Amino acid sequence: MDSIHIRIGHNLQRIRKQRGLSLDKVAIKTKVSKGMLHQIERGDVQPTVTTVWKIATGLNISFSSLLKDEDAAVSVVTRKELPDITEDDGKCKVYLLFPFDPQTLMEIFTIELGPGGSYCSSPHNEGVQEYITVVTGSFTIKLKGEEYALEEGQAIRFAGNVSHCYMNPSDQAAKIQVIMHYPDA
Repeated sequence: MDSIHIRIGHNLQRIRKQRGLSLDKVAIKTKVSKGMLHQIERGDVQPTVTTVWKIATGLNISFSSLLKDEDAAVSVVTRKELPDITEDDGKCKVYLLFPFDPQTLMEIFTIELGPGGSYCSSPHNEGVQEYITVVTGSFTIKLKGEEYALEEGQAIRFAGNVSHCYMNPSDQAAKIQVIMHYPDA
């Protein structure tokens, strides 16, 4: 299995070429510079969560379609030791468990938020639903100016087409399970 930044680069290049898009056109659609896209495709840089979401949203694809490895008929996974992507100086770590599945229209990942960690996401495409379960610790999510504080064992579902921020205001790490459900193409 390749390093995550190599996989992201290969997947981005494959999707771009399948669609017959130039780097210039992808840069316009994603609001990520052509130079950065070129570096990502070559595997020269590890993109941030924010950059991967910009690319996914701009190309109207799932987040995990950029992270996934080759498909397998049956998958049993154990969370990796190292995160696939980090944000907020390492306080936000994303671990892909199951990449986007065109049959279920879902992808599943775990996010660990260190004490004081946060991640703000730009809106996803229309019809995307997020389902979040707090596995350990406490977690706050801000949606449309409203804050929802959740404890271990609680869950929330919301339309992902609005800006939203994941926050851990506590002094303990929080682990959340995220299921992204995409609309039928």
